[in-house]
Amino acid sequence: MKKIFAIEMIAVTCIVLFADNSLYAQSSISFQCKELNINKTSSMKCDPISEDDPNDLAEAWTLLVAYFPANYTGTDQRLELRFPARVTSFHWTQTNGDDKNDSLSANLVYNTNPKVYGYTIQAHAKDFTITVTRYDNTRGGTIEGKFEGIMESYIAWTRQTVLIPVKGNFHTVRNGKGWECRKQRASEKIVVSKAVKVFENTFLPSLQKTGWKIDEELNGYNAVVSNNPSPFRPLSLCSSFFDLKLSVNPNSAYGRMLEDSAEYYSKQTSQNANDTKAMTQAAQNMFRIQNMRAMEIEIDDNSPFIKSEYIIGSKDRFTVLHIPQVAYACQIYRAAQDGISPPEEKTYLCFGNWAGADMHANAYVSYPFVHKQHAPVLENIMVTFTGPSAAVNEIIKNIDWSKMNDALTK
Repeated sequence: MKKIFAIEMIAVTCIVLFADNSLYAQSSISFQCKELNINKTSSMKCDPISEDDPNDLAEAWTLLVAYFPANYTGTDQRLELRFPARVTSFHWTQTNGDDKNDSLSANLVYNTNPKVYGYTIQAHAKDFTITVTRYDNTRGGTIEGKFEGIMESYIAWTRQTVLIPVKGNFHTVRNGKGWECRKQRASEKIVVSKAVKVFENTFLPSLQKTGWKIDEELNGYNAVVSNNPSPFRPLSLCSSFFDLKLSVNPNSAYGRMLEDSAEYYSKQTSQNANDTKAMTQAAQNMFRIQNMRAMEIEIDDNSPFIKSEYIIGSKDRFTVLHIPQVAYACQIYRAAQDGISPPEEKTYLCFGNWAGADMHANAYVSYPFVHKQHAPVLENIMVTFTGPSAAVNEIIKNIDWSKMNDALTK
C-alpha cells in the first residue's frame, strides 16, 4: 500500500483488470478496489470526438468522452480524455485535477451508489499515458488507441485518497465539430507572447517604482483562443490577455502617505461622534483612502468597440484625456448611490487605429478591423484601470506609453 501524506487522508491502492479489445462496441475499462467494495468491468460507448480546431489538425486537440456502461442510462459515469490529434504516445503527470500539463488530461467519473446523491468518485490522472494508434484525417474517420496509468481521487464520504491504476482502450470517429475555444496556433502564440512581454516590461518596473505591489498576474501565454468570436474580430482570447491586481506597498512614499491619511481620518471619525455631518465627512474620506490602496489593470485584445451607449448621471463625470502615444483615453466617475461608499472609477486607454473615437461620452464607436477572423494579428489594445483616478493619473504620468504600440501588429 502506497501512502500519501495529508491531514485525515488515507491512501488506498486499487487494482485494475483490463480486457484489450479494439472493436468499437467493446471499448472497455475495468477496475477493482476492495477497500471501497468496487469490482467493475464494463464496456464503453465512445461519443464521436470533438476537436478544438478541426480545420487545422496539425495543431488540434481532441476531447474524447466515453460512457460506461455501454447502455448508458443517465448515471453520468464516464471517462474523458484530452490529447493532441495525431498518432503518437503522450505521457504526463498531474498533481491535482486542475493541473492539466499543457491541456493533457484524463478524468474518470464513477458513481458507487447511483441511488444516493454524493457517492461519486471523480479521479484525475496522476501518472498517465495515452497511445493513439490510428487517427484518420477525414471527417467520419476512425480514431483508436489505448490508455494506462495511475489516477487519483479523494473520497469525500470516507475521507480517503484513492490511487486507481487504469488501463483501457478506445475506438471512435471524428465528427468535424469544434470547441468554443482552442489552444493557440504557433503563429498566434508568437503574437501573444510578444505582447505579454511588452506589457510586463511597460508596467511592472513603473508600478513598483511608484509604490505598488503586484499581488497577482494573469496573462495570455497559455490562454485559449475563441473559435467564433462575436462580434467579429481577428485573434480573440477566451481568457485574460493581461490582468494585474495591485496593492499599495506600505513602505513606499505613496503607501506611507495613505497610512498617515487613513489614521488621521480615523481619529476624525471618533472625535466627531456627536457631530453627524463632520463624522460622515470623515468616514467618507477614510473609505476613499481605503479604496486607494488597491487597483486592477486589465488589457483586452482586439476590442470590437471602444464603448457602448450608457447614461451619465447628474453626479457622474466623463472626462476625455489626452496622453501622448495613446490613440484615445477617457475616465468615468460614477458617484456612490448611498453617499458613503466609494465611487466607481474607471480609466480607459486605447491603442490602435481608433479614428473618430474622440467624441461625446454617450456615443458608440466600433473598431474598423482590416484583417480577417482568426488572423494572428493584434490590431488594437484596450487598457482598463479600475481604481481612483488620482492614483491612476500618477501611474499614467510615470509610464512611457509609446512602448505599448510595439505590441500591435504593424
